[in-house]
Amino acid sequence: MISKINKFIIICSISISLLLGQELSALEIMEKVMTNPKPSSSITEINLEIIRYKRGKEKVKIREFTRFQKNYKSGKFKSKSLVRFKKPITIKGTGLLSWVHQTGKTEQWFFLPKLNTAKRVKAKQKSKSFMGTDFIYEDFESRKIGNDSLVLIGIEYVNGQHTYVVMASPKMSSAYHMRKIWVNSQNWQIIKIEFYSSKSQKEKTLLISDFKMKNGFITPGKMVMEKENGNKTIMKFKNYQTNIGLKDDIFSESFLIKF
Repeated sequence: MISKINKFIIICSISISLLLGQELSALEIMEKVMTNPKPSSSITEINLEIIRYKRGKEKVKIREFTRFQKNYKSGKFKSKSLVRFKKPITIKGTGLLSWVHQTGKTEQWFFLPKLNTAKRVKAKQKSKSFMGTDFIYEDFESRKIGNDSLVLIGIEYVNGQHTYVVMASPKMSSAYHMRKIWVNSQNWQIIKIEFYSSKSQKEKTLLISDFKMKNGFITPGKMVMEKENGNKTIMKFKNYQTNIGLKDDIFSESFLIKF
């Protein structure tokens, strides 16, 4: 005879199975993320704080840069972006140019004013820190859904937000073993990512917050990338301008070396 407790467990298990059966798949969830409306072009001013702890003391470096971005609905490219540093004066003019192909391939070029030349970021360099931050070059790539194996592993509430939790394991070369992604089910924005260097070793966590609607487009106001040792990088977004008709010339190597 089935005890009342076991009967309750069986009923709960069946109910949960039926509920999960009605949920979206991991692929469908990430497709909703990728199909969120995006402006044809945008300019964003970004403040950067690099926080380090040494001998119990906190040290902060402040930097500012402008990000130019253009999205394409057809053709060879999915998007192009240019990051240009403005402050401090010691790194003014430093830039990063990224081309994201429709295939998911990303090409990047890095420019240092003192070298007066643009250098292509090679595959083996994409795991290196970008400008001393807790972001690496690969973090600035726009991954194609087909680049990862996706599995829906659960549903969680994060700061009162209902989220789907998706595990993404790269099918091709990557600096990460896997990424654990939290997606807000109301606006289909990613609000959290955990990056793993192995199955059991979490390397860092990205928190995305302060979302705002601007001209029909949702944009984050803040990103915090924190490593397990407590070091972190804070990005604050401001002056977000959309659909301003950026020319393709801006996203070229020749423009990258102009400062």
